[in-house]
Order: sequence, then structure tokens, then C-alpha cells
Amino acid sequence: MPVNENFVPKIQVFEPHRASLPPLVPYLKEFWARRSFATELARFSDKAEYLDSRLGKVWLVLNPLLLGFIYYLVVEIIRPSSGNSGLTRLDHLLIGLFTFYFAQNCVTAGAQSITLGGRLILNQAFPRALLPFSCAIQAFQQFLPTIPVYIFVLVAGKLAYPVTQVPGWTWNFLWIPFIVTCTGITGFGLALIFATLNVYFRDTNKLLTYITRIWMYLSPVLWLPSSLRGHMKILLWVNPLGPILNATSRVWVSGKSLDKYTFLGCIFWAIASIMIGGYFFISRERDFAIRI
Repeated sequence: MPVNENFVPKIQVFEPHRASLPPLVPYLKEFWARRSFATELARFSDKAEYLDSRLGKVWLVLNPLLLGFIYYLVVEIIRPSSGNSGLTRLDHLLIGLFTFYFAQNCVTAGAQSITLGGRLILNQAFPRALLPFSCAIQAFQQFLPTIPVYIFVLVAGKLAYPVTQVPGWTWNFLWIPFIVTCTGITGFGLALIFATLNVYFRDTNKLLTYITRIWMYLSPVLWLPSSLRGHMKILLWVNPLGPILNATSRVWVSGKSLDKYTFLGCIFWAIASIMIGGYFFISRERDFAIRI
């Protein structure tokens, strides 16, 4: 067999190294150039997830919708309301759950993306952040079908109770893309943190189930942001999803614009999550191949 003299074998050696950032400009350029890889991986994972299910992607809507009604019944039994406030609480609960599950899916799927993508990491050279990024794209694709369902609930509630707090069309709904973007960025940033932790401590994924459950209870999903008084309002701002869920409730449920503090809170947590998560992940990603 003839030997190609121009062929030079490339040997890649994986060895431990001290955490440090690679040159960021080339890294980010390559990350952006390969974004289609993350999109295709998200599309493939989305199809594979519901391949053996009869209802398929219906569960994307059915699961949070059923949970929303269950939590609504529990909340109404514990603290029953009268008049239209019960309808307002249902609206808040549903959109809160849909938004929270968007962020949660980013984090939980992203946390496993590196350990489950071991073969790709060992056989291909690419920015490893693309794997959690594909999970964030998949979570966004799963979030989109819930929006028409929520709009249907809003319209049905307004028809059933003409004199209700459910808003009609308002220009404040233009804040929704901003809220969704902040949710995705925050979820992606947190996914980078937990994906890195899961490489070094495999129990992270098991603990994450309980962490996200406690996180939901401490977030304004089962309770209204307006129910916080005094120093308890700190729960809204130390929570990465607190300002986002408060913004969701203001826009979707009340039809109000974002106030200055809610807007800045959304911006702060989105930037803080992506900066901290990006540094934590990228500075250690060259060490992943010898640990998975």
C-alpha cells in the first residue's frame, strides 16, 4: 500500500494541568463558528428523548401543565382564595412553572452533558462549552410549545371571568423576549457550573434533583412576589431566577412594565451567571478528557 508522504499523524495527549483560561478570542470565535453543531445536537437529543413515548412531545406541555394544576389545588387547599385572586394565582403558577422548568432543564441536562459526551470529547477537538449550550437550545425548544398553551389559559380565563385581573393586549408584552433571553443565559451559565462540578464530583447530578426542588420552593412560583414583606424580600434578589420570575409575573399576569430594580436584577444575574460559569468551565475544560 503506497504511503502518502504529506500525511503527518496527529497525536493528542491529555494530561492534568492547572486551571487557566485559554486565549479567549480564538475560543469564542471557534465556539460561534460551530454553533450549528450545538443546534443539530439539540435537535437530535430532542427527538431521541421522546422516541419511545406514544404522546411524544405532548409531554413537553402536559407535564408542567399537570404539575401546575396539582400545585394550584395544593395551594388553594392550604390558603384558599375568593373571587378572581384564585385565577390570578393560577396564571402566575403556570407561567412561573413554565419559565422555571426552562431554566431547570438547561441546568439539569447541561450538568450531564460533559459526562455523557465522553466519546465526543475524546475523539473530537471542539469547544466543550458547546455541549451545555446544546442543552440550553434544547430547553428553549421545549419551552416554546408551552407559550401557546399559556396564552390559551389566559384567554379562557378572561372569557370565563370578564371582570378579571388578567390583562388584555398591552405593549408591555414586548418585554417577553428580554425575559426569555435572560432566562436562557442564566440557565446556560448555571449549567456550565454544574457541568464542571459533575466531572469532578459525580454525585452532583444526584444532588441536583433536590437542589432544584428546594430552588423552586424558594422562587416566586408557588407564591406571589407581592407576598414578601420586609427583610424577606431578599429572597427575591439573592435567587438567580428571582428577578426573572418577578418580571414574568409582572408582564404576563399583571400586564405591567418592568421596574428599574427588576430590570437590573435580570441583567445582573444573567451576566454574573455567564461570567462565573464561563470562567469556571473554560478554565478547566482541558482537564475533562482525563476525568470522564
